[in-house]
Amino acid sequence: MKKTWTLLLCLCLSIGSWAQTTMVTYAGNSGQEGFYDVVQLSDGTWLVGGYADNLNWIASSVPKTQITLPSDIKNGNGSNRYAILLQFSSDFTQMLQVVHFPQGAAENIRFIKTTNVPGTTTGDIYISGDTQDSKSNNGGYFIARLNANFVSSVPTAVTYAHPIWAEGEIKRNHPWDVGSNGQVVYVRGQTHAHDWAAMYQLDASGNRMIVEHWRTHWKTAGGEYYGDASDVSGGLSALDYSGMVLKRGNRCNFRSQTQADYDAILPDGNGSTKKGKWPLDAFFDSPCSPGSGPTSGRGYTGYKTGGTAVYGASSIAIDRRTNDVYLGMNIKSVLPSGNPDFEPAVLAFTADGELKWWSRLYHEIHPDNGNYLTSTPDQYVDALAIDYTQSATLVVNARCHGNNVENFWEGNTIAANGSANGFQNRFTGTSGNIHISWIGKLKLDDGILQHSTYVAEYPEGNTNFGSSIADPNLQNWPNPNAGWPSVNTTRLARNNMKVTADGSVCILGKGRRTITTANAHQQMPLPNNGETGTWNQFARVYQPDLSMPLYSSLLTGDWDKSTGQGGDNTELFGVWKTQQGIVVVGRHTESGGSAKGNDMPTTAVPSWGNSSANNESAILAFFTATNLENAADAPMGGVLPVEFTGFWGKREQSEAVNLHWSTASEINSDYFEIQRSEEGKVWKGLGQVNAAGNSLLPLDYAFEDVDAPSGVIYYRLKQVDLDDTFSYSSVIAVKAVDKTKELLVFPNPISNQQLMIQLSEAQQLERVEVYDFTGKLIWQQAIQQRTSSWQVQLPQAMKGTYLLKIYSDRDVWRETVVVL
Repeated sequence: MKKTWTLLLCLCLSIGSWAQTTMVTYAGNSGQEGFYDVVQLSDGTWLVGGYADNLNWIASSVPKTQITLPSDIKNGNGSNRYAILLQFSSDFTQMLQVVHFPQGAAENIRFIKTTNVPGTTTGDIYISGDTQDSKSNNGGYFIARLNANFVSSVPTAVTYAHPIWAEGEIKRNHPWDVGSNGQVVYVRGQTHAHDWAAMYQLDASGNRMIVEHWRTHWKTAGGEYYGDASDVSGGLSALDYSGMVLKRGNRCNFRSQTQADYDAILPDGNGSTKKGKWPLDAFFDSPCSPGSGPTSGRGYTGYKTGGTAVYGASSIAIDRRTNDVYLGMNIKSVLPSGNPDFEPAVLAFTADGELKWWSRLYHEIHPDNGNYLTSTPDQYVDALAIDYTQSATLVVNARCHGNNVENFWEGNTIAANGSANGFQNRFTGTSGNIHISWIGKLKLDDGILQHSTYVAEYPEGNTNFGSSIADPNLQNWPNPNAGWPSVNTTRLARNNMKVTADGSVCILGKGRRTITTANAHQQMPLPNNGETGTWNQFARVYQPDLSMPLYSSLLTGDWDKSTGQGGDNTELFGVWKTQQGIVVVGRHTESGGSAKGNDMPTTAVPSWGNSSANNESAILAFFTATNLENAADAPMGGVLPVEFTGFWGKREQSEAVNLHWSTASEINSDYFEIQRSEEGKVWKGLGQVNAAGNSLLPLDYAFEDVDAPSGVIYYRLKQVDLDDTFSYSSVIAVKAVDKTKELLVFPNPISNQQLMIQLSEAQQLERVEVYDFTGKLIWQQAIQQRTSSWQVQLPQAMKGTYLLKIYSDRDVWRETVVVL
């Protein structure tokens, strides 16, 4: 393992005085301001996105950069606000930069996402924001890619901005995410209406893409094609782009198209089975033939689809290690009784669009008696997040409306984990017409449930409590799993749930008599103590197994404990885990032009902040607690995996492949496992090389693959630590040298910024230069070691067509490459 000594030292110096010091402040003092999202960059600074009526509250000494959206982003019915990005120092004491759109160009900046895996260097930055305009002008929201990431330089423009018509839940949720390849998957259209909804993918330049295994492809000459893209008559050039249509009809996008797939009995993810390879099979009586349907009929549990034609897509998450895509949605349906209903589904797709698995999030077939089950009333998916720990799970935040007979998977009935005990492992009480939330962890590769808990806070005047929770941090709150206490409506923030370096889950929500911890900034009085609670917004961090909150704090107006008045006046939207706690952003609501209710309790207010709200004011809170401390949640992951300074391979005359790699330093490193693949997907272990264990000096390693097959071969290294944690190197390709050619550059096109250069053995590489189409030199690299082969790692932002100039000790070569 390698520790980033310089970076950590700088962070310790800058935030040391803030250790265990919570900060809560308002921002803005002369209009309406709000913060929606917060992200920490790899240099330790922070980005906060939101809106403001004006910029007068920002000190004149803070640099302000205006960037312009393309003319096709329309906001003609907007509120004339500024959509803003604020950059703060690592301790939030200084506002460093303001980047904003022209006044009125967009309503806000809602989400900030980066292309890098958490804990690594910040990649490209993508944002989305709301627009208010007509459908013909694509009013709804936009997605944009900034031309800089604040770490290397301050953005001055957007590389592209893509307008998206959206209404209903799609507009409210902004269902999109970006992969490490810079490709964005998003949803456009209505929710539970009759017009249109579909999922699309953009390339790194903002153009809609062809996705091999998606179900619908639009032809360049007009019309649609159903099937794998590569099977279309005339080749891929006959297609313009692809989609997954979220609309009932004869496209069959979320239904099985063969009898075998429709009849398939598959694991349901929690010890029972379900019928159908696709989630909408349960609402029809037969498979679907593209172009002809059928489009009606009851499924095997008695459900059929409802009267509206468009399904509710609400959440998208992309695993940046694989670029696999996860979609959360629900379907308006009709119960066997004829009553309306909404049923959830989560789907997992490979990077090229092939379905991996899907989950209903509850049993459709009873695991004990095999009876068919229905679940009423409504259920939704509100957020998805990737757990990048070794447990490799998809974290799902879902929501139900009412106390159903079969309603999500309880936290103590998990087939794959008999010892599971969710913090709130069942739906108690008798309240029916309420919304309560649920969190589950499903394995990324197969959708098998690992952990689960409900998130349902108590109402005022609750009864039927059982024993208290034993954990002293829960300060005698009644155990939600003891007795039969009623619970109340509890909704979590849409599409802003985070997973920490150890797998803990950070959420924001709204509850009534919310359970809080002893280390909270603002606590809720215990029930039955004579004090009145209030509706509130809260922030919470659960242990990785969802069995206990580590931290749970309110953030609302400081209400009158005798009357309950003065609270219920905040909204929390964004959360981020730091190495010492969590950062939360939102807004203090207003009514009639003045602040509603009381101020929330503030502390350690920085010079740019305020201790009280003035009209609608933005909120920024940095909650710290000793049990939240984790160095791995630092911007660069605290202690990083071994830093590979080089990994390359060369095929010798004997057909064996000699592999070489080097590291800058290592901490607690045990060994390297060398792995080989002939197609880049299935990997085989070839052997192990012992690591140094601990070293601050550069080290070199080698391994010989003596029976390497012919053609192109892929290699990677699995670096294993002494505690059995592990990480992977980048993948390299080694190809047999064509003796008739002195230069080989492959692969081309390039999909992951990596390419291999091989010269005949008589030559030695010296330097590689990259020029854009205007002839401008944009990147170069000197080859430090004398070799005839080298793996080149191009910059992440590089996309498009380029000219390579390759210098050897006796010649200069030119090669055109395409970087996807």
